[in-house]
Amino acid sequence: MNGNEALNWIIDEVIRRLEARRKTALVIFTGAAIGFQESVPQLKGLLVEGWSLKVLLSNSAEYVLTPQLIKEQLNMEEVYLEREVKGLNAIYKDIGQMIIPTLTLNTAVKIALGIADTLTTNVVAHGLMEGIPIIAAKDGCDLKNPTRLQLGMDKTPTAYLMKMEQHLNTLEDYGIRLVKASQLYSAATKNHIAISSSKQSQEQQAVHTVTKRVLSRADIIDAKSMGNVLQVSPTTIITSLARDTAKELDIRIIQE
Repeated sequence: MNGNEALNWIIDEVIRRLEARRKTALVIFTGAAIGFQESVPQLKGLLVEGWSLKVLLSNSAEYVLTPQLIKEQLNMEEVYLEREVKGLNAIYKDIGQMIIPTLTLNTAVKIALGIADTLTTNVVAHGLMEGIPIIAAKDGCDLKNPTRLQLGMDKTPTAYLMKMEQHLNTLEDYGIRLVKASQLYSAATKNHIAISSSKQSQEQQAVHTVTKRVLSRADIIDAKSMGNVLQVSPTTIITSLARDTAKELDIRIIQE
């Protein structure tokens, strides 16, 4: 095996491992019941596609949904319970993204305000700070959800509605993708790996496409003169130095 063959083998192996990581997720259930039934087939779809899902139940989810129900619905033998977890690292280490199928309004507000006084909010806070993509179903925390209205929760003061909507908007400002529970599969499989928490749309920015197997610091520097958005292939390897340089130069990397 010559030098080029060895390099190509290493690159292919790294790509294989990256692809495997892209299909891993920490699934966090909080105590919201609305949207749960819709989320189950979405998660099953990911499992069928070969995803590795690590499931965590908050204290309220353990009471409202129960570990037994989650195991039965997802055909899983093991789930993590908030009260039993001793450290954060074991929970979110080596995951590609976080998925919250049932997000309570209480948890949503805490995350929006930066309160990390529970395992769930602490894990999400670390995910945000480490740039881990996060998807959350908004069914359970949306006060305008039809199920809530059918249950008689249709007399909420306008000021309260507006305040809660502001909190949900803040989550999106943080980079958390809020979707319907019935859209979790699509959102997870099409999720971007992006650098920068900017919410500017791709259409509003100059986009430069690079078709390389390995993205280096030099490529980032060269791309700076062509725009502040760099689009690369899903299989492109992005070096740590390239990511750091992109942050320094305020370049957003979209990998899709």
